[in-house]
Amino acid sequence: MTPTSYYIALIANSFGYERRHKRLADASSEMALLREAEYQLGSTLWEKIEPIQELSVEYWNLRKYITERDQQTELLDKLNEKLSVLHEERAEILNENTPEQDVLLEQRGELLQNLEKLAYEKDQVIRRAKEIRRTHEGLLTKIEVLERDGAPESAVKEVNDAIDLLKQEFRDLKQKREAIAEGLEAGDLKIDEIKKKMISFKQEKRERAAFVFQQMGVINRELSNVRSEIGNCETHIRHLQAEVGRYISRYNKRNPACGEIAKLERTMIEVMRMLRISIVMNHRLADFK
Repeated sequence: MTPTSYYIALIANSFGYERRHKRLADASSEMALLREAEYQLGSTLWEKIEPIQELSVEYWNLRKYITERDQQTELLDKLNEKLSVLHEERAEILNENTPEQDVLLEQRGELLQNLEKLAYEKDQVIRRAKEIRRTHEGLLTKIEVLERDGAPESAVKEVNDAIDLLKQEFRDLKQKREAIAEGLEAGDLKIDEIKKKMISFKQEKRERAAFVFQQMGVINRELSNVRSEIGNCETHIRHLQAEVGRYISRYNKRNPACGEIAKLERTMIEVMRMLRISIVMNHRLADFK
């Protein structure tokens, strides 16, 4: 707000045309701009204020907090780097395959193929055994018919010889089936052993990964503390720099040292002076009765 607009508004107020809420809103907005300008001015000039006795406290506190912030920032970078390494290490642990695991997987694949082959052979044996039973029953019936019809003994003997061959084949099939069953059982046991070993490998990997995860948790807590410290330093730095900017902008003309270090920022200081005047005028208008 300029002096001209102030007097116009003042005249309007005298006629009952009040805009109190707008004046307060304008003053609040201008105050925010002023505070930001004070901070920007202070952050630009604080390193030059050491000779100004009135700002000695602010200067040395700024030195302290900025040093602390830089140290904490350096620590933050180191912790983030360490955390990144741990992330990679954990991923490698979870994705790794040892030579022993590769061998076990290969053995498991071979065993499964062999078991599949044995299962197929077992099915063939059972199928052939059923065919033999059926044929055997048929031959027994044939002997009954031949003996009833008085067929020659040679014919009956021929059928009995065929039955004996079938019985021998059946016995061979039974032995083969037993051998296949033993092979299947042994294969299942080996599969179980491999499965237990694989579980052991996975458990060992999980334990290693869990240990790394615990380390990551410790670092994350440290990171949280460091970020809190950095935030605390930043808050103090911003407040002190704003105090520096406020003092320099107010005493720019009354304190020669302030005028000297702020001569390149005269435009900003003038804008800040006008903002202060505008804020005062807006408050006066808001309180005008």
